[in-house]
Amino acid sequence: MNPCKTHVGMRGVTLVELVVAIVIIGVALAGVLTVFIRNTSASADPVIAHQAIAIAEAYLEEALTKNFTVGPGNTRPTYDDVLDYNFTDVGARDQNGNPINGLGGYTVQAQAAAEALTVITASNAVRVQVTVTPPAPASGTVVISGYRTNY
Repeated sequence: MNPCKTHVGMRGVTLVELVVAIVIIGVALAGVLTVFIRNTSASADPVIAHQAIAIAEAYLEEALTKNFTVGPGNTRPTYDDVLDYNFTDVGARDQNGNPINGLGGYTVQAQAAAEALTVITASNAVRVQVTVTPPAPASGTVVISGYRTNY
């Protein structure tokens, strides 16, 4: 019996085929890993944006729930009317002025000014604008505003 005839139909992989297969798998893996890396790095941006919106809404709600006019307040805990809300906080703070853990990278600016609102005169309407700048490397600021009227 011829020893070559016992291995008919069985064929090994050549070195060229092996190298080509490794290159194809390597290119495919590189593409898949690139997608994973982009998704992972971009996944924090929406969280930062949502946090900035929540901070802005909290500051605006705080300002709009105050009386229309009472008198000057010197610090946030003593603010008693909506017109007191003209300040900048480096790092988000609670209503008592205490820093909120984990939100030190945000900058919050509140501005309140008398402004006419269609048929309501400027002496009876105050526009409050809150601007929140998230920490770098996130981009874009959140700006929201609302009106407090003297009713």
